[in-house]
Amino acid sequence: MYNNINLVQGTIEEKRRPKKKRTFLQKLVRSLLFILIAYFIISFFLSSKIIFSQETLGAAISKLPVISQLRSILGANDVLSGKDENRLNLLIMGIGGTGHEGALLTDTMMLASVDLSTNQASLISIPRDLLVKIPNNGWQRINHASAYGDLNNYPGGGSALAAKTVEDTFGVPIDYYLRLDFSGFTSMIDDLGGIDVSVDRFFVDNQYPTEDYKVMTISFNQGIEHMDGQRALQFARSRHGDNGEGSDFARAKRQQKILFAVKDKILNWKTLANPNRVYNIYNNITKNIQTNIKPGQLSELMNLAKTIDFGAMEHYVIDDSPGGLLKSIITDDGAQILAPKSGDFEELRDFVKNIFVVKEIINQHVSVVIANGTTIEGLATFAGADLNSWGFTVERLINSPEQDFEKTVIYDLTGNQENALKILKKRLAANTAGELPEFLKPLLYRTNDQGEQEQVATDFLIVVGLDQQRSINALEEWQQEQAKLQVEPANNNN
Repeated sequence: MYNNINLVQGTIEEKRRPKKKRTFLQKLVRSLLFILIAYFIISFFLSSKIIFSQETLGAAISKLPVISQLRSILGANDVLSGKDENRLNLLIMGIGGTGHEGALLTDTMMLASVDLSTNQASLISIPRDLLVKIPNNGWQRINHASAYGDLNNYPGGGSALAAKTVEDTFGVPIDYYLRLDFSGFTSMIDDLGGIDVSVDRFFVDNQYPTEDYKVMTISFNQGIEHMDGQRALQFARSRHGDNGEGSDFARAKRQQKILFAVKDKILNWKTLANPNRVYNIYNNITKNIQTNIKPGQLSELMNLAKTIDFGAMEHYVIDDSPGGLLKSIITDDGAQILAPKSGDFEELRDFVKNIFVVKEIINQHVSVVIANGTTIEGLATFAGADLNSWGFTVERLINSPEQDFEKTVIYDLTGNQENALKILKKRLAANTAGELPEFLKPLLYRTNDQGEQEQVATDFLIVVGLDQQRSINALEEWQQEQAKLQVEPANNNN
């Protein structure tokens, strides 16, 4: 395999006399000199135009006919989508591809969003078992959309239908989509020279699928591991690990780790300074990718990526935890699926649409004290778990001195968290008040380790009332599920 393409062979004299190897610094100096010479030559020819038009050199060069033609061919005049809404959404998908079971089903689905005014970014993992309505295919798991699109010749392919399904489900436009199969994934990481990934905990998976439709045992140790393409694929795909790594939600978190490790390696200067490596990555990816990103938009997306503080990027996994937005359901034929906990998709749409408000709530450490204004045990705890999933910091859970609240009340104690208050009002459909009644003021004090009373610093005090029927129903369902789990082990022991 040749890493370099030589268009002209060296002369006999060159072959006899070995060339001196130039250092990186020498190559850099030569490149800079070449750029400077080219700059002055172009400046000379364009100087009169620049003087009379008051244009910059860069603007003048961009208007040369040959440059305009190149930009047109490459599609460089294509404006990035999302600018009108001040938000860009990219759907990232992974499929098995040829030789894998369920080759066209999406094994990974993540929604990356960028706020174009602040250059903040977020990443949401969408579970593969979420039951949604796929256009022209009825209610199915969301991971089937990609397969239906390819099999039914949907315009743009399976990735386009998956993007349309996500648009309809979550109520946000998908500006760009990108689908990569396992072959392209492993080749890309190998071309990068591997990636460094932080493994949170030790786990073993005894049922990892092989390419010949059998299973094998894989394991990972806690700590930083340098992974090649195949090892990274195992880390991202494992679904039956022990030690808390056997759920799709744990898998989604691992996939996010892989994505960011790849991002770090691609944007590393050593990668960008290696033409052969960049070419190999591009060549392998283009063979195994389906996307609507045009060549001319790629550079703009890369420039946008350089402005994002990925270290401050928030990662979210939509799940069925007590404070999550989903619930697990067993269908009549015994299949396990995920559905919105609220009964419809409005809550999920609100979460995705307001993802940057959620990020703001997290960054500003907006805090709440939640008091149970009813006699329903656990209602404040359940409400706290719900608000925690929206980014709120729950400072205290406590019973209200009076527990006859028909309506939930939000007491705004600071008056400077307008966006957070809007979220609370919509989430709880509650009344708001600024002045705290005397009988509720003791709730803002607690006893510290020294036995002294100290005030709890918080932005809101929320007294949960009987109007929170949705939370009450969800709490009862959760308590029933917990009771079943306690009964089943006891029966098994008998």
